[in-house]
Amino acid sequence: MQLNYQKYSPTGNITVLVTTPVPRDRQPVVAAWLLRPEVAGGEQAGFVEPPTDPRCAARLQMMGGEFCGNATMSLGAMLARNAGLADGAALSLLLEVSGSAAPIACRICREGEAWGGTVDMPLPEGLEKATLETDGGRIAAPLVRMPGIAHLILPVNEAPGEAELRRRLPQWNRRIGADALGALTWNAAESSIDPLVYVPSAGTLVREHGCGSGSAAVGCWLTLSAGRSMEIPLRQPGGTITVRTRFDGGAIRGVTITGGVALVAEGTVTQIV
Repeated sequence: MQLNYQKYSPTGNITVLVTTPVPRDRQPVVAAWLLRPEVAGGEQAGFVEPPTDPRCAARLQMMGGEFCGNATMSLGAMLARNAGLADGAALSLLLEVSGSAAPIACRICREGEAWGGTVDMPLPEGLEKATLETDGGRIAAPLVRMPGIAHLILPVNEAPGEAELRRRLPQWNRRIGADALGALTWNAAESSIDPLVYVPSAGTLVREHGCGSGSAAVGCWLTLSAGRSMEIPLRQPGGTITVRTRFDGGAIRGVTITGGVALVAEGTVTQIV
């Protein structure tokens, strides 16, 4: 089977979008194969499907059924590119995305050969303290549950090293039970995160260059801690994602992420899995 794909870089979070129909039950294994460096390569994969909601332009089904803000922004850029959006022009659209029960609003602006995107993120479902077993003993970390994904926020002076994080993340998720689980090493002094994301159904554990939902999770955590609306540029290995939150009446009423998207490659591969 021939698989057509386009590969985008939203803040360095290389995302493969497959435009050839692939049955849902095959998507995790196909995605894991596609992400191999010798095939298409990348940090995550999603499958573009027809929407069921007539208000939406398309559906994005992520490789593990999780939600991803950066991949949503990438799909918006793909649709803007397909529509021939002129330089400086903007496009607003609704998208269906796995992990979210409601349509996601996405705004894309053409910026030369790239795009700037803003995604209205789903609101957090909960914030709790998670007790985590580490080689150095137990630590308590904020756990932000977003629709389709959860994120642990680990202060840089408490976070386990890379090898231990990769060993511990699947263990932690057996108790947390998320569709996808991120471990965000948080540096408050630099306002930066370094994301490691585990997707159980696809069996992937990837150190990402940027994470949209992780950015939103940190923004929500800081907003709830401060009790006010915030605008937070968050540095990540691949660049900066800006989170904006709206806090009113003791609760978060809105969250957006804004970043840049560039087309990296497009092509066709022969499916062998």
